[in-house]
Amino acid sequence: MLPKRTPVNKLTRPKNRIIKWVLFGLLILVLGAGSWIGITFYRSVNKITADSGDNGFFSFFDDISKQAIKGQAEGRTNILLLGNGGSNHPGGGLSDTMIVVSVNWQNKKMAMMSVPRDLWVQIPGNGYSKLNGAFAYGNQNPKTTGGGGQVSSQAIGAILGVPIHYYVSVDFEGFTKMIDKVGGVDILVEKDLYDPYFPANNMVDYAPFKITSGLHHLDGTTALKYARSRETTSDFDRSRRQEQVLVAVKEKLLSSETLANPIKITELLNIMGSHVRTNFSINEIRAIWDSLKGIDTENIINKVFDTAPGSPLTATSDERGYIILPKKGVGNYTDLQKIAQNIFSQTTTIDKDFKIEVLNGTTKTGLATQVSQLLQSYGYTISKVGNSTLPVTQTAIYNCAGASADLTVKDLAEILKATAKTKTSCNNIDIQIILGQNSL
Repeated sequence: MLPKRTPVNKLTRPKNRIIKWVLFGLLILVLGAGSWIGITFYRSVNKITADSGDNGFFSFFDDISKQAIKGQAEGRTNILLLGNGGSNHPGGGLSDTMIVVSVNWQNKKMAMMSVPRDLWVQIPGNGYSKLNGAFAYGNQNPKTTGGGGQVSSQAIGAILGVPIHYYVSVDFEGFTKMIDKVGGVDILVEKDLYDPYFPANNMVDYAPFKITSGLHHLDGTTALKYARSRETTSDFDRSRRQEQVLVAVKEKLLSSETLANPIKITELLNIMGSHVRTNFSINEIRAIWDSLKGIDTENIINKVFDTAPGSPLTATSDERGYIILPKKGVGNYTDLQKIAQNIFSQTTTIDKDFKIEVLNGTTKTGLATQVSQLLQSYGYTISKVGNSTLPVTQTAIYNCAGASADLTVKDLAEILKATAKTKTSCNNIDIQIILGQNSL
């Protein structure tokens, strides 16, 4: 005899079935969206990071806690941003924009330095030319040079006296599409701008560009024109506008409106895969993204290397065309290097190459060497590294050179979060740094 069936509540069963199917449907949608983003991520990031020699998508699953960011141990990472016209633009192989983004891990600050494209420099392996030619030369000879990003990094690193750890290049079309995809950017235009000579798409005729002062919401095409126009202003004004647009794009890319939209993220990845190239590896992108969370990205230090009075650069025109040169002579970038190396300091230059001694007053092996590397990245000359005879609790910086070293000691104290003190003599050393337990 068969057991009796439990009566079914006819109202409950359909309801339960509907709930199950709804939940199942949502699961399929979530998995489908996740899979699609994953596939897009794999395809796009492999294209974007092609210059890095990365081992592909599977490295994404590695432990990023083991991933070192270049320059972070020394206290500063420098990233070169390159903008170029691209294959659909006459002269698109030249780098139209060159901005070094510098991250100070010690003080949690960020700086942007714009380098003029008309600077007359020596291109590694190709003699002297305008700086914007480095990108084209590298891309024309990728097997021997490593590509345009690599050559530009070498040239600009030598000019500024700081290592360029990474580069990111994007062409005009990708720049425009990304801005449109995030819904445009808000820009506060400081003064009226009218450029009757802005080139039309055919690069033969003119397409006059005009924008009034005040707050504007710009689409991709207008933002690109605003960032590129220079005929009726200067190349340096243009560099300032480029930095302004980049900050605005950063805000939109990191907004909740973008990050919470999987479709928008997918489309942005597709755009980047076609128009962006970098030597960041996948895991370096993940690691620096995670590390940047503690960096102040709101108060970015901006520096445009121009030819204004007091600048180390000057402009001239001759058989080479319009070019920019160091005032101290071709190839002499010492003044530029002081500014770049000390961009995070309270003073923009080091008045004197003081002899600095760094002593380890802790039990941590190698701390003095590590701090010396940090200070060298700022442009300071470290004459001696060693150990203190006595353990020290608080890091102290001793001024042994008198009033002439006051500003330098003040900057060092700011960098190391240390106390400034004075000494009458430090055995032929101008400034002595003794590292304490608070440095760990």
